[in-house]
Amino acid sequence: MKKLISAIILLTILCLKQTAYAQQPLKVLSYNILEGMVTDTTKGKQVFVNWIKKFDPDILALQECNGFTQKSLEELAASWGHPYAVIVKENGYPTGLTSRYPIAGIRKINENMTHGFIMAKVKDYNIVVLHLNPHRYKKRRQEIAAVMDNIALEPNKNNWIIMGDFNSNTPQEKYRLDTVRILERNLAAMKKNPLIENMVDGKFIDYNTQQQVLDAGFVDAAFEYSRRGGSDSIRSNSRIDYIYLSKNLAKKVLRCHFIYDDFTAKYSDHRPIYLEIKK
Repeated sequence: MKKLISAIILLTILCLKQTAYAQQPLKVLSYNILEGMVTDTTKGKQVFVNWIKKFDPDILALQECNGFTQKSLEELAASWGHPYAVIVKENGYPTGLTSRYPIAGIRKINENMTHGFIMAKVKDYNIVVLHLNPHRYKKRRQEIAAVMDNIALEPNKNNWIIMGDFNSNTPQEKYRLDTVRILERNLAAMKKNPLIENMVDGKFIDYNTQQQVLDAGFVDAAFEYSRRGGSDSIRSNSRIDYIYLSKNLAKKVLRCHFIYDDFTAKYSDHRPIYLEIKK
């Protein structure tokens, strides 16, 4: 009898834990880690790992996984509690995806892409991790068109999370962009390298890249959260990292903001973007 009571109590505790965990939001983090987190020189990149553990994301999208292989990314992901990982390629500036949950339906698209993008399914979520061309706006437009075309082929139009380094600006923030500063920065880059073509006709900001995403019906999570009154969502007036959501998920956003702390100020030239969605 005592054994039966103990078993019932244990089962009840497990059920309560599972129920509590199911009620927690889905936590998503997207981060350009600067050439494979090259600035963390500790063995096993423990500074980076400990920082990830602090935020404990369910899904982590990475850009610039330089130097990583499928095996080494799996090993690193396991150290922050993600038993599942995938890398789009093992050379150049690859994108990566790690997860607390199984990653299914993996597609690695590298053809006609500068850095490649990953399409996959995690639980009921359709995930895209991308890193668009950093130096040519025409190529960026072609790459995002390819991403949107691949998404359009999928029968499920809901539960999409598209994230990464878009290397472009959103037309929704024209009102707040320091256009003079952006122009000056890009003209300086072109002067150093004439092959760089980030400004349309050499003088206009490229909004078309992200207009394609908006035209496809996706919602900029950080912009939407800020529009709804989220006070800590956007600080940068020239951000290039985004998380886009299908409309059904945009309604479930609990929080979306960039992370500014001592670690992010030092270890990459990008700020990570963090998202919480009601399950």
